[in-house]
Amino acid sequence: MQPKYVSFESKEREELLSQIGNFSPGERDVFHKLCQNWQEEIPYERFTRLLSGGEGGTAADLTSLMTKLRKDGWGILRTRTAEGSREKRGIILTEQNSTEFFSALLDEFFLDMLESIVNPLPLASMIEKVHGPVPRDVLQPVEPAELPAIMTADEPGEEQPEGKPLSIQSLNSDALLITRGNLRTFMNVAILKMRYYLSNTTLLGLLAKLQNTSLLALKKGCAGKDIPFWLGLTRSVVSHTKEIESLRNVSVDANFYHVAWLLKNMIESQLTGAEEKKKRQEEENLDLEAIALAVKDAPEGLIDQVGLTRIIESQSEKYDDRMEEFREKFYQRFVREKGGAKLPKIVMLGQRYIHRDNIFPLFMEKFRVAEADLKPYFVHLMEQHLRTGNRRQDQTFFSTGSFEDAILEQVRQRSTFLAEIIGKPGILAEGMIHHLKQNKLVKDVEELRQRLALYFDPETMKPLPLHQWFNLRLVDIFERAFERLPVWQRIWIRITGKYESFRGRFISRDVMKATTPGESGLTGKGRASADKRAGGRKSGQDSSREQSGAKRRKNAAEGAPYRRKGPASGGAQPKSAQASATGAAKRAYNSKQVDSAWEQFGSSIKKN
Repeated sequence: MQPKYVSFESKEREELLSQIGNFSPGERDVFHKLCQNWQEEIPYERFTRLLSGGEGGTAADLTSLMTKLRKDGWGILRTRTAEGSREKRGIILTEQNSTEFFSALLDEFFLDMLESIVNPLPLASMIEKVHGPVPRDVLQPVEPAELPAIMTADEPGEEQPEGKPLSIQSLNSDALLITRGNLRTFMNVAILKMRYYLSNTTLLGLLAKLQNTSLLALKKGCAGKDIPFWLGLTRSVVSHTKEIESLRNVSVDANFYHVAWLLKNMIESQLTGAEEKKKRQEEENLDLEAIALAVKDAPEGLIDQVGLTRIIESQSEKYDDRMEEFREKFYQRFVREKGGAKLPKIVMLGQRYIHRDNIFPLFMEKFRVAEADLKPYFVHLMEQHLRTGNRRQDQTFFSTGSFEDAILEQVRQRSTFLAEIIGKPGILAEGMIHHLKQNKLVKDVEELRQRLALYFDPETMKPLPLHQWFNLRLVDIFERAFERLPVWQRIWIRITGKYESFRGRFISRDVMKATTPGESGLTGKGRASADKRAGGRKSGQDSSREQSGAKRRKNAAEGAPYRRKGPASGGAQPKSAQASATGAAKRAYNSKQVDSAWEQFGSSIKKN
């Protein structure tokens, strides 16, 4: 903070200097130049160069001026330790005896202590003897019980709070005067000072006896920084002060007892603070988990932003001014993706949130309803097209693409969740993997691949077309719709050749796009055989196949094994395939390999 006198006119500053004490012309000139070049801390070297380049005061005048200003509490020359020696760093001008002045003064006394292990602690008694009385209103009194809060607030990485220097209670009504920034450094210095005092073997021997330990063990402990050791040692010193003072053949500095007292209280405060922080974190973690659980238990398994905000805000009274931090922690820990294949615990899907445990079960619930509805819908639509000759020029069955679009639109009308999850195949795949892993429904990587093959191409991990998901083969839809037509119309369609034309077109689309486990990769005679099988099925066979598709999807959710179909019935397996199957059967995967496979699947899905 800029002192008022910095903005005074020269005459007013001269009057102020006259009131403070006796100053030489050179010192007065330096004071005016300091005010003209005021900064919170004026760099020493730069200012001395300014003085050497003009007339008036010199560097010597600056030193004598700052000595006088320091004595009366108006300013101070700051120093630093560089390469083992003390050097001048900067110049600070303050209001008389202000908090800023005493903060700088106490930092200088702290540096004095650091210069040599034998130098005294910056205790109030010593500082008042050297400098004079320290106004109590510029200090923050601190009892030992208050140290945990201060030590926690001053943790590394957190913003250091502005405020008064600390007056930490010590022995005999004395106090350690120290700024917050030096508090943690003091703990290390205190240990060094304890080692120095304990270099006296007589004193060390007495403490070994008081602690019921060997001299060698005590020496070994003093060489380290084991917190329990130093806590036990300092407690012994504090509780046996009279016994130590009674030693006739050794003189113990009074600072020894202050160091032990202060170090004991600081260690205890750190341990207490750490325990309290741990309890707060555990309680906070429980509250965060409770919010995630509330999302999981939400009606229908989904919750919108308003609902989630309401749940989070229910903790506002408890967390009060930390509410923003609490909210941010929830989103950071549970909602935001952290990279890799693993889903966050709470997934945002469209404008709603869903717990990852609910993704695949809810998908299966909505999927089964849609699967049951879509076949009758498209059969009815195909029937209307055949009855009317498609007078409305509906494009649903015109191409595979238009059919896929129509399926998605019907899905969206039945369930926005199902449409959204279809639009996010990566989330579906990861949700499925999570469900299978959590419920231990797969034993190895191959079984996991088979589960995923119901919805994803095993080679590329891209989602299969929707007509395969929902078991909607155009030729089946056509056959069912055709059977519903009046007899005369069926005869007419056959006579005109439209039956074979329609049927051939739909079979061609079904076969060319087929990538189901049973017919994937068929070529040449194999594809022709598939065409023949598709054309020769009766309604009973169609029904059986549809039930088989539904059963496979049910098995995927419930964990029943699913196996790909082999070659045509009665066909011999090639030796290479037999060898491959035998190798796959023999190969065993450990849990680490399975986890790695899940990660790879998830990563592959995300890329696609």
